[in-house]
Amino acid sequence: MSPVRINENNIIPRLLVVCWILLLLLTVAGYLLGTVRFSASVLAGGLLAMANFYWLRSILQRALHLPPSTANRFTLVKYVVRLAALALVIYLLIKVAGIHLLGLLLGLSVLVLGIFVVSIWMLILKGGLD
Repeated sequence: MSPVRINENNIIPRLLVVCWILLLLLTVAGYLLGTVRFSASVLAGGLLAMANFYWLRSILQRALHLPPSTANRFTLVKYVVRLAALALVIYLLIKVAGIHLLGLLLGLSVLVLGIFVVSIWMLILKGGLD
């Protein structure tokens, strides 16, 4: 079996796989080491972070196909709407659902942790980008 190589063409899909695996591991660890509420909070935060990432990626991909005169306004409006929706969902999770705040923050950090893991993997274990 050949080693998995990460390069410019496949870094985003690899990052997303790592993030989903981390979310699964953190959720299971939260359940085993904590409470169901904490585990659900980690899962909710992670799903929110991943949805936010996919939404941002979609906005930027659509903006790249627009004329420069409208791309700026389109991106700015979508960015504000995305952040407002994210803030509203986080507010509702905390105030209405009574989600565990530390678990939510851990889940929201899944992408940051994924970037860290992929960076370490590329720089130390695999010798950097191809």
